[in-house]
Amino acid sequence: MNKKLFFILLFGVAAVHLQAQTRRIDTVAVAVLDKMSAMIGELSSASVTVRSNYDVSSKELGLIKHSDDQQMYLHGPNELLLKSEGDQGSRDFYFDGRMLSYYSMDKNQYGQIDAPLSLVEMIDTVNKLYGIEFPAADFLYPTFVDDILSESKTLVYLGLTKVNGKDCFHIAGATRDRTYQFWISDDAFTLPMKMVIVYTAKEMNPQYEAVLSDWQINPNLPDALFHFTIPHRARKVKLVPLSAKK
Repeated sequence: MNKKLFFILLFGVAAVHLQAQTRRIDTVAVAVLDKMSAMIGELSSASVTVRSNYDVSSKELGLIKHSDDQQMYLHGPNELLLKSEGDQGSRDFYFDGRMLSYYSMDKNQYGQIDAPLSLVEMIDTVNKLYGIEFPAADFLYPTFVDDILSESKTLVYLGLTKVNGKDCFHIAGATRDRTYQFWISDDAFTLPMKMVIVYTAKEMNPQYEAVLSDWQINPNLPDALFHFTIPHRARKVKLVPLSAKK
């Protein structure tokens, strides 16, 4: 055999072996995430309170910590109401399966986007086009576990710990550009209770944290809850895509 070819073959085998050694996927962690994702996928409706903390970069002060308190209501595959108060002001988002409506209580102004999509498709689309983010939306994706496995070089189960007094499975992992941690309730519902993401590829490693509490499973939520009614004297504004701001 040609010596150069033989060396290339050996190097290729060694590289594959090294990659297998450096990628660590814990089957217990996968099983917990699978159960959590299946539970969320079976819900016909839900409500949850989310406390979000996130870093915003400042040239003078470094990373500045901000926070928002949000109440999220979900119904079926295509209805959502998100009421948010915090450092970004008082804002509501209504999605009725056909249109996403945004309302700022502070400014008494609203904007609307045609979005005849499923809930997950809407979240993905408006995030990419308009930069609108929904708290802990990752958990709603039916491909959540597959996405984690396809991107992660490490995924481990760290044991039981507590979040707000509740026993939780603690899971951590790392991808090429971020590390993450999930806390999943150790009970019959296995719902997400907390998540932390550190963006290691960004300057100063900004973090995002969400604590989820007061889960209500399959509550009776009327369709009217998700339909936006224009408030008195509210001014309509155009939501500008990210591409137009460059």
